[in-house]
Amino acid sequence: MSKRCFSCGGAFEPGPDGATHKYMLSTPGCWAAFGEVLAREYSNPRLFGSSHRLTVDAYACQHPGDPADRRAVQSVWVHATSLWLVLEAGASHNLATQALKTLAGRTFDALPEAPTHFEHTHSDVLKAPLADHEAQAQAWAKASLAGWAAIHDRLEEFSREILN
Repeated sequence: MSKRCFSCGGAFEPGPDGATHKYMLSTPGCWAAFGEVLAREYSNPRLFGSSHRLTVDAYACQHPGDPADRRAVQSVWVHATSLWLVLEAGASHNLATQALKTLAGRTFDALPEAPTHFEHTHSDVLKAPLADHEAQAQAWAKASLAGWAAIHDRLEEFSREILN
């Protein structure tokens, strides 16, 4: 029996009780499924190179956590900027990874209310055949960024700073 994650809205099998990330809040089944996505990518160099940056960023954006937790707020801003760089500015995954390091030292504004449902989650990635992993990861990343439309202007500003 699957259970909907309260953060991303995806349907997942129940996971081990209490096993979740410290500040990217989810159901245990959702967190366990993310581990399955990572295992796919770590075991396949092609998938790791093409998808890993997007999947880490997508998960972070779909699991924003407590808006009073500085780490959770920073996580969304930093990972959403990384998605913006790759998906909207056409930056490489390597540049987006470097941007994470640059942005990690900043203090960020509070986030608007977080979306609680996304059109595509890692549940969709896992349901698809392995041959479709890259396309599914791309769709997941786009849905994650789309969910945070209220901060797109700021993401574009951060991206311009990084690219200049």
